[in-house]
Amino acid sequence: MAIETPFVVQAGISAAGIGIQLYIAWRSRQQSARQSQDTLDMQRLVSHRSTASFVADKRQRWIDELRTDMAFHLALSQEIVWKWDALRDRTALKVSQEANGDPAVVNRIEQEAADAFTAENGARDREHHERHIRLKFRLNPKEPLHIELRACLDNIRAVLNETQGARTEANAKALIGRMMTLIDRSATLTEQVLKAEWTRVKQEVAYPEALMATITQPNSL
Repeated sequence: MAIETPFVVQAGISAAGIGIQLYIAWRSRQQSARQSQDTLDMQRLVSHRSTASFVADKRQRWIDELRTDMAFHLALSQEIVWKWDALRDRTALKVSQEANGDPAVVNRIEQEAADAFTAENGARDREHHERHIRLKFRLNPKEPLHIELRACLDNIRAVLNETQGARTEANAKALIGRMMTLIDRSATLTEQVLKAEWTRVKQEVAYPEALMATITQPNSL
């Protein structure tokens, strides 16, 4: 049996020590890399949650503004057609009381009523038209619900324009009926749009990674 010399023993001990040191260094690097990755993952998660929260806040503001604007717009649409109807009723009553069948008097009464009404209705119509355009800008022309709601808004404007030129009571009443139908349909569509957007807000907050996957990343230089 060979007897190991002190040199061989020392060399073995040194080799073992070096091996242990290398192993410790390797484990240290592995642990450091794992900690670095964990830190990056945490930073990414925090960043994604912050982005999701930012997007959710913007979407919530969009929801609130759409709800407010649409409620005002539909109420104003109804108000305008009713005021046109009331104008016709007042004018017809005045004609029956004062004209005595004289066409010239009828024309004078109708023209005076139209001139007085135009002055006050002009501001309402301008506001209605401005809000109509703003609402269409808010809605996405590629989403089905938004497309249908935009069409309803266009039809509401068309009915208002027709109402101004209505010459018979039957035509005026028919236009009011169309307006009420459009208002009801618009209100229903708005509720559906708001519900869909609110669901999207909750999903974006709950699943920020899914949101980030939909955001186009900038090209690396």
